[in-house]
Amino acid sequence: CTAASNYTQCIRQTVGGVTMSFGNCPPSPPSPDGGGPLFQVTDRFGVFHNNVPLNNGGDAIFIFSSPSSGASVGTDPPDITGDLFWKTLPGDTVMNHAHGGGGARVMEVDGYHESLFDSFWGTTASPASSSADFYDRSHGLALPSTVNPGNLEPAFIQLGLTTEILVSVGNSGFGNPCTVAPSLCSPPGSTCPPTGFVNGYIVDLFFSSTTGTGIPLLADGTAASNRVTTYYVPGGMTATGGVCGLGDYSLQDEHSTDETQADILGGISRYGGRQLGGGGPIADLVTDVPVPHLAFRELLVNKVADSGGGGGIETGSNGGGGLNAANLTVSGGTATLATEIRDFETAAGGGLHIAIAGSSLIVLPLPVPALGAYLLILPDPVFNATSSIWQGAVSPSMPSFTSEGIFSGAHIPIPAGGVGLVLNTQGLVFDLATFTARTTNVKRSAFHP
Repeated sequence: CTAASNYTQCIRQTVGGVTMSFGNCPPSPPSPDGGGPLFQVTDRFGVFHNNVPLNNGGDAIFIFSSPSSGASVGTDPPDITGDLFWKTLPGDTVMNHAHGGGGARVMEVDGYHESLFDSFWGTTASPASSSADFYDRSHGLALPSTVNPGNLEPAFIQLGLTTEILVSVGNSGFGNPCTVAPSLCSPPGSTCPPTGFVNGYIVDLFFSSTTGTGIPLLADGTAASNRVTTYYVPGGMTATGGVCGLGDYSLQDEHSTDETQADILGGISRYGGRQLGGGGPIADLVTDVPVPHLAFRELLVNKVADSGGGGGIETGSNGGGGLNAANLTVSGGTATLATEIRDFETAAGGGLHIAIAGSSLIVLPLPVPALGAYLLILPDPVFNATSSIWQGAVSPSMPSFTSEGIFSGAHIPIPAGGVGLVLNTQGLVFDLATFTARTTNVKRSAFHP
């Protein structure tokens, strides 16, 4: 695929009175909310985002039914009986945050990081309708599956649509990658990739930069904060024949299939799944997770781990860590764990800041205000007792953030004696100029045999 930084065209569309910009575009007219274009593709990964990747990098693209089962893009309500896939962010593992003047327990989605592939992008002269469609997606509650125990699935599978929020981006308007990078195609200069391959783009989509224009999700650390993003496959797409031999199929289900999280659910994962037509929910395997992920406006902490099996540190193409950081096998005594703090607001504002991450076995039931921030864990006797595992607080090697706004802490060895413990980690960013602080969400890591 071609990186977004290699995409030199600018495409603008106006849908429902809102201007959407794609590619490397000059400043755009403001949207009706006054905050700039509703969606925009950036030429650098992660800009204006605090991402929660929760994968160790994509290695597969999944095709669903052929022809695909589902409604056309923009259909509201969406077809919940068709082809779809989902990714879940559990309340006890990710969705636990307190911030703002009153310690609000919400996290605001302000964008997406995802890939957009197509088995046929058309020719240079093709209209925009020949370009790939972004899958519609919805945000809603996740419930424990009644079919796949332990998996967290979209609540609408059991209850029908209730309070889901539907987001429709529409047609990308992107040109054929063969015209952007002819070397990706075979023979060079043709409109098709090599046999068996598909071309596409890695994109960042983000909402207006104005706080409150994104999608608020409950984040109080309870089961009520189990949030799921469901992606709906557009109907009528075929994966055979056609100019390039793979039909004309828009593809967004990029998956990681080599995750090394501990197997605690008998071979399946709680973090994702799919549905083929009306065949019912299928839980992802313990090794699998969708790569598309959300970006939030709030300060965030990610965990990055090495399971110790020889595979090394597991990070995604957009940073962050894989599922092993949530369920880490430590019985071998060779696993390690590190913290990554995402704070693009600080990076944009400049100045000197100190980032600290600390862990505890206990999450506070109510946030404790401190210097403008809200603490959800506190150093206590239990924290001190586990200092040999986490070694207390982790401090940055430099007092200022990089331009990307990411602080990556050192990897700490986790001894085999940690089996059975659950470490809850929260990050804090301290502003040396204003003597104020902001805190991240709480991220959980459970240690298993």
